[in-house]
Amino acid sequence: MSTRRRAVTVVIWVLVAALAVIDVVAWAAGVYTLTPLLAAILAAAWLLVVVLALIATRRIGNLATALSITEDAHQATREQVAQLQMHNAMLEILARSVDVPLAFQALALRIAQLVPCDRVGLALLTENDEFQTYTARVTEEERRTRPRPEVVFKADRTAIGTAVRSREPMIINDTAQAAPDYLDVNVLHTSGFGSGLLLPLVTKGRAVGTLNVVARRKGVFTRRHIETLMPVTEIFAVAYVAQQLQLAMTRHRTLQSVTDLTLGISAEINSALQAIVGHCELIERSTRDPELRRDVAGIVRQSERITALLEKMRSASNERLSEVADTVRQRIPSSPEGFGEKT
Repeated sequence: MSTRRRAVTVVIWVLVAALAVIDVVAWAAGVYTLTPLLAAILAAAWLLVVVLALIATRRIGNLATALSITEDAHQATREQVAQLQMHNAMLEILARSVDVPLAFQALALRIAQLVPCDRVGLALLTENDEFQTYTARVTEEERRTRPRPEVVFKADRTAIGTAVRSREPMIINDTAQAAPDYLDVNVLHTSGFGSGLLLPLVTKGRAVGTLNVVARRKGVFTRRHIETLMPVTEIFAVAYVAQQLQLAMTRHRTLQSVTDLTLGISAEINSALQAIVGHCELIERSTRDPELRRDVAGIVRQSERITALLEKMRSASNERLSEVADTVRQRIPSSPEGFGEKT
């Protein structure tokens, strides 16, 4: 029974009791004489009053229940609308630029509106198996136009690493208790934060980082907050994988351009060397001077050495290009359903 319903019910029955007391006092003071007929009328009247009071309290209870259900549905609808607005904003930002840290900074205030917190953080896994962390302050205006990594953590002895390895959300109700076990939680505790929530960024079984919300009070976060932020983490995870793949493709294209340029230059140099060798052979056939023949032979040997070096350079460039191409093919899925299958 809600507080509002209980209060209204108490008021109704207090009024009924007050009327009963007034009636008894009036009869005791001799205001009226209780005859059998009057007693029957009073009994019927009081029976009607009690019945009406019961009906009113029940009706009020039903209305209070319906109102409570409506309020819950309205609140749930508002939360769903807020989540949809959040998702739409994320997609709009990521459509302009696949830059996850920049999108995170732009969406930090919206995340704080979904889940009550004092600060929002993002940890992204790098190729060195380290986590680059970004922080957005939701209680004050962000002074930086572009986010930058703040603290770099290893996967060992960190709550971030634990959440990524387990691929399960992690609620820290008291940072003071978890600080001795995790380096990053110790940093939060030292900074004056009492509780935190870490959600792994997972796409198709692959964890690439965590989304972190922290509060200065203890025991702030619940499973409901996890359910609220889970779709956000999925979008961040897919966006980060897309960003990494875009960087890999850029490196591949750059290396391919350098390789093409190298092969073209080496072909031109090789053509010039072949012409030099050909002229040296003509000179060697047409002269009997031993010193000149020795010099020509030296030129031919150096030309052949340069030709061998160019061949090695071409082979190394082609091998490196093939390695990068294989890496890109392994990391880029053939369809969106393939995201995260390669680890």
